Amino acid sequence: WLWTLSCSASPAISQKKRRMNKILRYSLAVLFIGLGLYFLLPLVIGVRHIGMFAPAAVFGIFAWILLRPQKVKTLLTGRHRALWRTLLALFAAGLMCVDVILGLMVRQAVNRPESDAPCTVLVLGCEIRGLRPSKMLQARIDSAYAYLTADPRAVCVACGGMADDEIITEARCIRDELVRRGIDPGRIYLEEKSLNTRQNISYAADIIRAKGLPTEVAVASDNFHQLRAAVYARGSGLEAQSLGCRSYWLLGPGYWAREVIAVAAAWAFGR
Repeated sequence: WLWTLSCSASPAISQKKRRMNKILRYSLAVLFIGLGLYFLLPLVIGVRHIGMFAPAAVFGIFAWILLRPQKVKTLLTGRHRALWRTLLALFAAGLMCVDVILGLMVRQAVNRPESDAPCTVLVLGCEIRGLRPSKMLQARIDSAYAYLTADPRAVCVACGGMADDEIITEARCIRDELVRRGIDPGRIYLEEKSLNTRQNISYAADIIRAKGLPTEVAVASDNFHQLRAAVYARGSGLEAQSLGCRSYWLLGPGYWAREVIAVAAAWAFGR
């Protein structure tokens, strides 16, 4: 569609239509450049990962197609047209795969637990600062707290070990915050060995089986995280539903993009 729009101008089209076509192309190009820059905003706070740079590159390609339509036409009809058409087809196929994965991520994020079904809450670990949770971890704790308050029968596994720059485990930080807000500590089990999402789920599954807890789990984590957590849960003999929470606006888009790659890797390699 972008290429058709970019190359639609021809001598047969009136001057007015050519002018409107150019305005539309340039407006869309500015929009795509703006979206690319938005994904790069976390650089101002020192955050950098592939989920920021890959979308920025894609939007940059869209903008280039719109700004250089004759160059695109030359590449697709010139001497090496077979190569460029193949690359364009692969690019389009990749974007379709991204769309499918994003759709599945959204579907899992809204897959909430049934109100009357016994469920074990899993709070997935995240960065802590001193003895306090980060904004992302606080949102996960809030989500777990709301569910545990609404269902007094539910129990919780707090997940997360201790990174090199942390002074307590993420699991203990989660437990302390829930207890401070009134949750009975007897309802909270600690998983303090894990260093990543896959280990969060795997080690929590060991606790669930050892304690005879429900294998239906509700994952308290960011919405973007829910599909990969469900993939790992299924591999550990658990059935996961979502206690998803929104991500910080500055970081959320990049994390959603990065998670697409992580989900694909989880399916392909079990990582």
